[in-house]
Amino acid sequence: MNKSKLIGVGSSAPRIVLHIANRPPLDGFEHDINRPFQLAEAADIIQKTGNHWRKVFSILAKISFALFDTQCKTWQEYRDTKLLTEDGFEYICFSELKDTRSQLDLTKHTSVSITCGFNYAQTQLDTSSLVSHHNFEKLKWSEQHHCLVTPYFDWRQLNNEMLSIAINIIKSKLLIGDEPSHLA
Repeated sequence: MNKSKLIGVGSSAPRIVLHIANRPPLDGFEHDINRPFQLAEAADIIQKTGNHWRKVFSILAKISFALFDTQCKTWQEYRDTKLLTEDGFEYICFSELKDTRSQLDLTKHTSVSITCGFNYAQTQLDTSSLVSHHNFEKLKWSEQHHCLVTPYFDWRQLNNEMLSIAINIIKSKLLIGDEPSHLA
């Protein structure tokens, strides 16, 4: 797999790829990187940067915790220990969406991309082809990119009810059975 052009952090075999416009404002993130987090690195970033990255990491952890067997008791434990590590299920990509699927060898039904925020989505894909969820206009699907476009990962924009629907959309696209959701 040619990952030389990818810029991001997380698992080398992700099931969820989050596309986001910004990076943590810390040394080591200002340059182009491509690596998994170390154990508990997400917790360390939260401690150093505060609320913004706590929200992003928490929502991403809730999604993975609801969908996959994380071997953790809570989504908080998962976020603080395994999120974006090689043992995790995610990759946060700072590269362009069009480059990601081929460079990570992503295939339908094994992975889903999420583009976080509508302004950013407009720079990454043709938004005229997006299909909105029937109850939540702010959740949109791109079949061409196998990508869910969501509001920015913030509780005011992406509340728990909308997050639950987003998780169900992802579950259906990944062809995951009806295991009970741990979303709390």
